[in-house]
Amino acid sequence: MIRLLVVLCPLVLTSPTAAAQARLHGPAPSELFAFGARPTPMASRDTVAKTIPSTHWKTGLAIGGVAGGLALGLVAGGLCGDSDDVDKNCFLPTVAGAALGVASGGTIGALIGGLFPKHQAADSLTASP
Repeated sequence: MIRLLVVLCPLVLTSPTAAAQARLHGPAPSELFAFGARPTPMASRDTVAKTIPSTHWKTGLAIGGVAGGLALGLVAGGLCGDSDDVDKNCFLPTVAGAALGVASGGTIGALIGGLFPKHQAADSLTASP
């Protein structure tokens, strides 16, 4: 059996392409590369700058950072104070908890504040009939 495999493997690996396989074509080109799907050249692109409306992300960052820092700082200080070690200094765990609360609360607050656009005073005056 092994002799048969030793003889057949080189024959199979070095055999020329069969006639039926010669007519096979590769895959069709992707629709992404079709005509018109390419981006337009830089010269014909619109040169007007897009205006991005301002949002309350900075306010959300400040409010979320302060609230998260206070909340996690108090929780970390309370958990450290409840430990059995009476002489343990809880300053570093409280500061670390507050820093983690500022980072996470500020991120969440900025994301939420970014959802609300700022209304300009001139827009509100011109919008009224």
